[in-house]
Amino acid sequence: VAAHLGKMEHLLEKSIDFAKTRSSFGKKIAVNQAVSHRIVDMKVRLEAARLMTYRAASRLETSKMVGMDAAMAKLFTSEALLQTAIDTIRTMGGSGLMTEYGAERALRDSMAGTIYSGTNDMQRNIIAGWLGLPGALS
Repeated sequence: VAAHLGKMEHLLEKSIDFAKTRSSFGKKIAVNQAVSHRIVDMKVRLEAARLMTYRAASRLETSKMVGMDAAMAKLFTSEALLQTAIDTIRTMGGSGLMTEYGAERALRDSMAGTIYSGTNDMQRNIIAGWLGLPGALS
């Protein structure tokens, strides 16, 4: 999960730099509200994922419901990274699909993050079990 946070931060910085330097129709794309709002959403997801990860880590020390917190942090952070990778490509447009920018690789890697270390569907089952929902894993 911590590696996902680092990747999200890197993609956020890459998107900010690109938006500040790339021009379209005679102006920097960062002035477009759609672009700036997308980047803001990337920052919000990063900070929310960071807080969930820190909470799970702190509960590990006190052993309070760490299973559910760890599952929620993994689920949220992996999906936040996937969305951040998609938003990076959207911000960069066609350049985001070119290998030299690395955004397309980040998208492939982030998709894998929803599968390894327990799929996100399994994380949902774990969380449902902690919530006492019938049919969930215990």
